[in-house]
Amino acid sequence: MCSVGTGGHSAGVARVLRRTNPNLRLIGVDTIGSTIFGQPAAARLMRGLGSSIYPRNVDYGAFAEVHWVAPAEAVWACRTLAATYYASGGWSVGAVALVAGWVARNYPRGTTVAAVFPDGPQRYFDTIYNDEYCRRHGISEIDVPEEPDTIAHPVAQVVKSWTRCPTVIDPVGDRGDSDRHVVAHCESRAG
Repeated sequence: MCSVGTGGHSAGVARVLRRTNPNLRLIGVDTIGSTIFGQPAAARLMRGLGSSIYPRNVDYGAFAEVHWVAPAEAVWACRTLAATYYASGGWSVGAVALVAGWVARNYPRGTTVAAVFPDGPQRYFDTIYNDEYCRRHGISEIDVPEEPDTIAHPVAQVVKSWTRCPTVIDPVGDRGDSDRHVVAHCESRAG
């Protein structure tokens, strides 16, 4: 699992890891309101992942699937990670941790799960770890589902909460009609 912003670190990490594991399944983690994987642009509270532009560093063909995570879900994961495992970080860490937990529960026993946590908590004491900030933005005290919603295609609907999609597209690819925009499609796994 790797959060995606400009696409540079996800492409670089995947390229290096594939040298020793050519069967690597890269799962992109994005925020709701981000355009990177084909959703429409919207206001985004989370920083460090997502984008309102189409960064050309994204290696769409490297991804097996994508998950979008909402701010409240990332906050819950950040705080749970810090309280349970004494590991902490920002928006990207929370979003990636949420998806990594799901992967660990749903992939076959023996699967190695690697989650890229790109930062620490220092820049987030006034946001993610601040109760007043979270209340003011309506992102505290939520029930986070154990499973994401699943959509078949990134443009099937606008996502508002944790959602996964086994189809990864390049939303601005010069490949003709929308069916040819599909860069990778993986069979969805039963829970």
